[in-house]
Amino acid sequence: MSYADNAIRITRYINPHYFYYKPLTAYLPGHEETQFAVALSQHCEAAYGELYRTVRKPQAWEIQKPGTLVALRSIQLERWIRCLVEETVQDMDENTWYQLWAIDEGIAIKSDPKYVRSLPEAFAKEPPHAKRGAIINVLPSDTRFDYIQNELIQEPSTRWCPGIVATMEGCLEEAASVTMVEKAKFAFKGETIHFGELYVTSQCNTSGSMADLLRTACPKQIITAPEAGFIKAFVKLQTHAMKRFLNNEGLSDKHTLNNFVQKFSRNNLPHAHHHAERALDMDTELSQKVQEWLKRNQEACLAMLQEQKMKEEQLKVPEITSFTAEGIMRFPEKSGLHGPRSVASKKPNEVNCTSSGVVNPAAETCDDTVSHAASLSSSKPSSVLLNVQRHKARLLLKSSTVAQE
Repeated sequence: MSYADNAIRITRYINPHYFYYKPLTAYLPGHEETQFAVALSQHCEAAYGELYRTVRKPQAWEIQKPGTLVALRSIQLERWIRCLVEETVQDMDENTWYQLWAIDEGIAIKSDPKYVRSLPEAFAKEPPHAKRGAIINVLPSDTRFDYIQNELIQEPSTRWCPGIVATMEGCLEEAASVTMVEKAKFAFKGETIHFGELYVTSQCNTSGSMADLLRTACPKQIITAPEAGFIKAFVKLQTHAMKRFLNNEGLSDKHTLNNFVQKFSRNNLPHAHHHAERALDMDTELSQKVQEWLKRNQEACLAMLQEQKMKEEQLKVPEITSFTAEGIMRFPEKSGLHGPRSVASKKPNEVNCTSSGVVNPAAETCDDTVSHAASLSSSKPSSVLLNVQRHKARLLLKSSTVAQE
């Protein structure tokens, strides 16, 4: 194979024995894997409709079980891809989420179930395009102090130390290119593991073996294993049961979050210009109707408040602040200015005559409160006030009649 065939792109890295990669040639437009991805996306787009129609919350019976192959509408890639359901989780708001593994892209995705659909059977038999890789003939190691020999002894370990894991990750991130020469394959737990020698080219155009770089950087955390016993020691490692969306320490690692509703422009959808103009007209008409309704409602409220204010002003009775001189002269008994005066001492013609301008005794005995209220009759007092005035007038008339007898 040439160098171009061996060049790879590592899509997911966990530790030196657990990473996923794809050949760089798989990203070329004419490659069979690229053609498969295009055919899958076109088929799912035709079967499930456009994105804005498929984005909906699924029912409870539509939630896929772990281990099921599904089709996912990827927001980041803007196409449909094949994914394996790793597990389903619920957040604190009781919303269901999928932990997915993109078998063709080699990435972990956390997605909302509304973007997930059943995978068509015609695309389920294709093997995964992302391969799992591992560096051959190297094993993790650890050191312990031997009190008998009084020295540090290096021995194989079952887990990779965080130091060597971070060292390899830094080398891969700073490398200009990565090449893998495959040496062997091993089927383990339903997955094919590709063992090989990994080479990196730095930005200074210097190449080197990844195994040699790790031995130089972390000599106490890696050992070389013979080819005969490498597979037996590899099977005993505890990192095989690790989930792909977790890191080497078993913690939640960075992953792609597929939960964003993309906003399309007018040119991306068929007949979008017509629909956009129609929606704009509907929005303008609706806004005008709302503004008119608010204006009418405000005017009605102001009219009701004005009417209520006028009624309250009509119910108010003005207070009596002064007495007229005429009222004082008409009530000598109450004023005390001219001494007591008996009604019987008046002449009969003064008492009974009403046409000669003599005041009626009933009117003479009215107190100044009633006379003042009578002078305000033009202001239309309330019915309660009129009843009170009539009652007082009857009492005064009755008292004057009794005094005449």
